[in-house]
Amino acid sequence: VVIFFVIFVLNVMFQQMLVGSDHDNMDDDEEGSMSSAIPSEVDPLEFVYTNIPDTTHILKLDANCKHCKAKKFVSETDGFCCHNGQIELKQPEPIPELMRLWSSMDADSRHFRENIRFFNGHFAFTTLGVSLDENYTNMKSGVYTFRAHGSIYHNGHSFGPSSRPEHLQLYFYDDDPTITHRKVATKQLDQDVVKKLVDILKENPYSQQFRSLGAHKDNLDDYRIDLNTDKRLDQRRYNRPLSSEVAAIWVEGNDLAKRFDRSGAYDPLSYPLFYPRGELGWHPKLLKRNVTEEVVLHSQLVHDDDEDAEGNSTLCVSVRDYYCYMLQTRPGIFNPILCGARLLQQWAVDMYVKIESCRLRWYRKNQTQIRADLYKGVVDAITSGETRASAVGVRIVLPGTYPGGDRDMKKRHMDAMAIVHTYGKPDIFLTMTCNPKWEEITNELLPGQTAQDRPDIVARVFYGKLEAMKDMLFKKHILGVVVAYVYVVEFQKRGLPHAHFFVDFGL
Repeated sequence: VVIFFVIFVLNVMFQQMLVGSDHDNMDDDEEGSMSSAIPSEVDPLEFVYTNIPDTTHILKLDANCKHCKAKKFVSETDGFCCHNGQIELKQPEPIPELMRLWSSMDADSRHFRENIRFFNGHFAFTTLGVSLDENYTNMKSGVYTFRAHGSIYHNGHSFGPSSRPEHLQLYFYDDDPTITHRKVATKQLDQDVVKKLVDILKENPYSQQFRSLGAHKDNLDDYRIDLNTDKRLDQRRYNRPLSSEVAAIWVEGNDLAKRFDRSGAYDPLSYPLFYPRGELGWHPKLLKRNVTEEVVLHSQLVHDDDEDAEGNSTLCVSVRDYYCYMLQTRPGIFNPILCGARLLQQWAVDMYVKIESCRLRWYRKNQTQIRADLYKGVVDAITSGETRASAVGVRIVLPGTYPGGDRDMKKRHMDAMAIVHTYGKPDIFLTMTCNPKWEEITNELLPGQTAQDRPDIVARVFYGKLEAMKDMLFKKHILGVVVAYVYVVEFQKRGLPHAHFFVDFGL
């Protein structure tokens, strides 16, 4: 821009020098015409704006997965959705009336989706325990964001006496046509929608089991709930569970140890509107395609299938792969989870915590494999000057491969400092932000949805855009040859991702 402006000034001066000798002989009309030929004001930035492209960068859709038919972008790997056909789960047929509530634009459907977390919490068989950021979770306007602090747990409500029945206790009274107890507990919700959901969930095996206890509601103090964790139902083909297979009642005093150890019933108990027929969620022995139970049983007798921190194994589906499969869009298949709006945000956070818990569980059980003895234990305690045996404890060490751990963060910091030490301070600080109005995002939204209702699409599109920009910077060299770079991806308080780059160019 500066060079252009200097050339322009020199050009004007040169023209004035050419006509300077005849300037005295010009009459007033000629002088006026000459002055009008020279622009009085020139914007040097016009040169910059002439190079702006007419179209923006658009991510290309890849061909649907040849195994599970999931829709994909070109930046996503082949095994992103189903591990190249190793995972195959049967999607059950949706209930027509519930499908209408999820997807139509009727008044009752919009009311259902706008209050979806309240509806799910009311009909859930467990209560959600979590510390929420009230500034974003329960706000009345603006972008909704489900932000949780600390751990998440699901509590099975007690049968003990209380002022009024609530949560799963309400199922004891659902055979009453007036559903009086539910009306008292849902005064802020549309009662017609509540009645429809009561009728829909009468097919749910957990609902059937609890409604059968209505005749014993006067002496429930002597009973507790037990889940049948026998995973005989094969999720590779849909077979509807029976009430006798999913729940039982035991008298207080039975052995409760490890009663609910990673059961596949957690998902249908916590999200009955996503699993209206009581379909099982993920559990550790969910078989991959073409794997039989006999093979898994033999593997358990020999070794524990050698799963890694992600839960990946040659025989069973990992927790991460299962929920990645459940988040895909497939033609001709209705997926209620993708219509969940605010409940989808809660479900995604809940499942992410489950994935992280499985990773931490593996690290806790495999300290010897990550050679944790090299940097923990009695040697470290003695080195630090500790001589009291009672103060020498056992701690779980996270390796440098665990994202967000102390060693991972320190490793990234030291790598960045080494780059600065070698190449000096960065030449460019570049920020890339996510735009919820990107065409790739809006094209994938269902009717009535906004970007905040589909955090899965926002994250996938941003990742694809980020990979495209890295290709332009580091392979096509649109700004010059890059010799070193560091970048980090962060999420704004409103949920949108953005990336910060430090870039060094060659001499």
